[in-house]
Amino acid sequence: VACGRLRCIHQPLTDKKINMRKIARLIFENKLVYALYRLFHALRAVMIDFRSHIRMRALIKNVERKASCHFTVEIKYGENIHLGYHSSVGPYGCLGAKSKITIGQYVRISRGVIIETAGLDLSQPTPYPHTSKPITIEDGVWIASNAVILGGVTIGKNAIIGAGAMVS
Repeated sequence: VACGRLRCIHQPLTDKKINMRKIARLIFENKLVYALYRLFHALRAVMIDFRSHIRMRALIKNVERKASCHFTVEIKYGENIHLGYHSSVGPYGCLGAKSKITIGQYVRISRGVIIETAGLDLSQPTPYPHTSKPITIEDGVWIASNAVILGGVTIGKNAIIGAGAMVS
């Protein structure tokens, strides 16, 4: 049965078998239902981005405009982190800022990257004392997935750190 431009699904089912694919096709041919489906998924993505943004602003005090940080990132000592304009931190990373972490503009930090300023001084007798050194990441840097950046490091402008690299 045709209802104007949209196809209705309340046709009499005279067959003994109900063809679920045919019913699903009829539903998704209906432009309104498909538009609602797309709208639902778009709103879900916006809500996840909003939750990430609110969490980042609450935990990291020095954030410039258009910076983003995935909601799964572990943030320690957020008051010591500066995240530059249009920089982003991917999912499942860790920013441990016992000392200052400065991240420049247009920096891309991929999935699972660990940036940690704290460590142990192994030259001293046990129990090893904790040490902490600042990290600076300059503008335009890309840090690929699962890299580890340790304290006392400065990464120069437009550098690329490979996947799984250890920078100390």
